[in-house]
Amino acid sequence: MNLTLSDEGLLFGFLPGWLLIAAAAALGVCLIIYIIFFKKINALIVKHKEIVLYIVFGALTTLVNFIIYYPLVNIRAMEPHKDWWVLVVNVLAWIFAVAFAFVTNKLFVFESKERDKKTLFLQITSFVGSRLFSLLVEEGILALFVSLLHFSENVWKLIAAVFVVIMNYFFGKFLVFRKKKEKKDDGEE
Repeated sequence: MNLTLSDEGLLFGFLPGWLLIAAAAALGVCLIIYIIFFKKINALIVKHKEIVLYIVFGALTTLVNFIIYYPLVNIRAMEPHKDWWVLVVNVLAWIFAVAFAFVTNKLFVFESKERDKKTLFLQITSFVGSRLFSLLVEEGILALFVSLLHFSENVWKLIAAVFVVIMNYFFGKFLVFRKKKEKKDDGEE
């Protein structure tokens, strides 16, 4: 059984070494931009803290998903079974990503302070439920464009991820970790 990446060791169509060089160059450019515009960027980060944290932890969640997905989906021995294998691997990657996302969204992004068992149970079930919905959307995209139309699984995984990230932000903010409205006393206006 050959467990190498398909396309002669290519990852996303590039040699891994070149991918690392490009990533390091992009990181360097971002660092230079940050240094030049330090005050403005910090003000934006403070003003939009929740969205910035969601983007950061969303990127890390996507990274967890991709770290599981890409090596497994590109196992050469599974190439004859690609039509169903891509869907199985996607679910496995999803499980790891959802566990990571719940913890980071609860603690850091939406700063949910509720720790009682009932609230925690409701948060977990609504989080997993909303993520199941977005998984179905992602699976539908992959089934249509990869399994049926035979487009690139790597490209369509990235496209599906964009839709999923946007949906999951709104589910997290307005469904799972919504802030409870504080009740006013009758004497206050």
